[in-house]
This record gives sequence, C-alpha cells and structure tokens, in this order.
Amino acid sequence: MTRGRGKGEDKSSMQYSLFFIQRFKGKVLFNVPMSDHTSFRIGGPADVMAFPQDEGDLKDLMAFAESKGFQFHVLGAGTNLLVRDGGVRGIVVNMSEGFKDISWLEGGKAVVGAGVRLTELVTDCRDKGLSGLEFAVNIPGTIGGAVIMNAGAYGSEMKDVVEGVEILGRKGQKGFIPKSELNFSYRKSELPKGAIVTRAHMRFEKRDVEYVKERMKELREKRKAATGGIHFPNAGSVFRNPEGRAAGMLIDEAGLKGERSGGAEVSSVHANFIVNVGGAKAKDVLALMALIRDRVFSLKGVVLEPELKVIGED
Repeated sequence: MTRGRGKGEDKSSMQYSLFFIQRFKGKVLFNVPMSDHTSFRIGGPADVMAFPQDEGDLKDLMAFAESKGFQFHVLGAGTNLLVRDGGVRGIVVNMSEGFKDISWLEGGKAVVGAGVRLTELVTDCRDKGLSGLEFAVNIPGTIGGAVIMNAGAYGSEMKDVVEGVEILGRKGQKGFIPKSELNFSYRKSELPKGAIVTRAHMRFEKRDVEYVKERMKELREKRKAATGGIHFPNAGSVFRNPEGRAAGMLIDEAGLKGERSGGAEVSSVHANFIVNVGGAKAKDVLALMALIRDRVFSLKGVVLEPELKVIGED
C-alpha cells in the first residue's frame, strides 16, 4: 500500500491508517482537498480518500466503514459533482485508479470496469466498428458514474447499451443486477442501498468503422457548437431538462446568462452551465442554483431539478 499525507493530518487519521496499512493494496490519502478531484475545482477536504485496486480492497473498505459507522462516498472522475466548502467526513472511495479492465466478448459484448473512462471506451468501440456509444463522445467521467446516472445525449442513454451491472452490496457480497431491475429513467438508475457498481455488461452493434467515425464527428461538432466556448472549470449540465423543455433555454429566457455570485457565473455560452471563473466556492454555486430555480419558477412556472450531485458539509 502507498500511503499519502495531506496537510494537517493529525491523530484522528490513525484509526484509519492502522487498518489500511495491514493489507490495503491501493493508495490512501488524508485531509484531501476535493477541489483537486472534481472538474469544478471546488470543494473542502475529505477526511480520507482511498483508491481501491480490486474487489478485495473495496470489500475491506466497506466492512471497515460499516464497523466504525463512518460515512462512505463513492467518487468516479468527479465530473458531475459539487462538494460543499466544509468538505466530506468519512471515507471517499475513489474508483478512478482501479477497475480499469475491459473484456471484449463475441457478439459485440464487453464487460467494462467501473473505473474505465467513457472516452477510452468510445475510442475502443470506434476502432472495433462497434456502434451505440457514439453519444458519449464528449461526456467525461467513468463507466460506473455514467451507468448510475444513466448519462445520455442526443436522444441516446447508457440504458441503450447496458445489459446489467456487477456490484458489491453494502455487506461486501458480490451480485449481478440485470437491466430489467435497474429501472433506468432520465438521468437515473436504481441500485440496492449502499451497493457499488464494479463492472458494467454492455452490448454494441457491429457497424462499419467509417460509420462510427462519422457519427462521432457529427456529435462532437454538435457539442462544440453548443458548449465549445466554455473554457472555465465546470461540472456539465446543472439542471435536468424538464419534459419537453430545455433547461438552458428556460434559464436564458429568464435573463440569467452572465449572473455572478463570487467566483461562480452562469455561463454566457450555455445557460445550463455554471462555471468557476476563479476562486469560486460551493456556496457561490449553490446561491446561483437557488437564484435560477426561483427565477425560472417565477417567470415560467417550471421547477428545475438538479442534475448536479451535491455532497459534503457547509
């Protein structure tokens, strides 16, 4: 095990480190700024951040947290996440350095580790002439996170290519949940409480390589046209699209583009993005989110629901 040390580590970390030193294969850090692990570049410190390498590490982490009553948060690439300024108590399980295996099977099938980046899988599918994941060409993040939130774009979603997921239950037991029991819906899937996705079973359609390349190019250009001018740190779409409406359009029509709170700003390029223009705090982003919801409801009668996940303490 590689053990790191964050600023301000004190005796409180010892109750963790005595356990982790014994057999944990991954890296462990203490008092870790979450701003270093989110695309927003915002967030107070996590008490502990552990990087499990396999199911054994993950099972040990879950058992340890359960026995101590510690909070337990799972982190992928941190691309759809806002961490409050007070940081995160307990253990943040960072899945980005393990679970990176991809097993290609016959019939366009694959078993993909939760830590695999979407961009890597999209590229592999392109090279193999496999279609179905082109919509994710511009979506950052990991497979695990994408499945959990049923990430999607341009009329397609993860549910279209996922056949089921492998999990570790809250007691560390392995399991498999078929697509029919995941109950996919808009930006949502259903998992047993406390379960962690370790791998996704996926199926793609065999197509000509040039077809896949052209489709990816088309969608990449669409994305660039809509958000290509956003160069500040952000966490993607802040609000879900209401049925039949575009959240960005509603926010724009409410006159909120360019609205500022501290170092956070409603993007002038795409109104459903809040950007960190420099030194933004979580409280700044949350203030803008509250303003947007109030203004849009007042003017449009529509209640916007957050797509962004918010964790931590004020």
